[in-house]
Amino acid sequence: MHPAARARALLARHPSLYWITVALLAVTIGLTARARFDDLDRERAAWGTTRPVLVAETDHRPGDPLRVAEVDLPVAAVPASAIEALPAGAVLRRGLAAGEVLVAADVASAPGPAGRADPGHAVVGIGDPMATAAEVGAAVEVVAEGIVLAERGVVVEIVDGIAFVAVPAGAGAAVAAAAQQHLAALVFLP
Repeated sequence: MHPAARARALLARHPSLYWITVALLAVTIGLTARARFDDLDRERAAWGTTRPVLVAETDHRPGDPLRVAEVDLPVAAVPASAIEALPAGAVLRRGLAAGEVLVAADVASAPGPAGRADPGHAVVGIGDPMATAAEVGAAVEVVAEGIVLAERGVVVEIVDGIAFVAVPAGAGAAVAAAAQQHLAALVFLP
């Protein structure tokens, strides 16, 4: 007789064996699940204490309205400058990917374009026709009459055809003078 047929015949004569087998399987599955949950708890405890931080809910570009969520992360995985609450009037300085932790350098709370510049930078408004093609966050070089005035700048805002560019503070005066004389031009960098 085939083993499956023997098993069916045995279960037909002794139905309690079926329920005993089901109960043993349920207990085995329950104990295995409990062991896995205990392993997870031990691993979580190994990371230590947690701390609430803000993470980006979606991908953001500089200047986008912030959509963030508060999550608890292990202290060992949190950057030192992570922020727990948004300052009033916070604006995003640079792009963020979904799930990325917000740090102090990512947000600005000062009003106007200067608030979006990194420390040590000056913001200069440049009325270049290329400004309409620029995007906030674009890396640019500022030139005038073939001379590089600022090797590395970042467009922080565009208003009415004026590109506000954050340049190193030491180059700010030269860029402002060239912009005032309508000589400054933007060169877009990769």
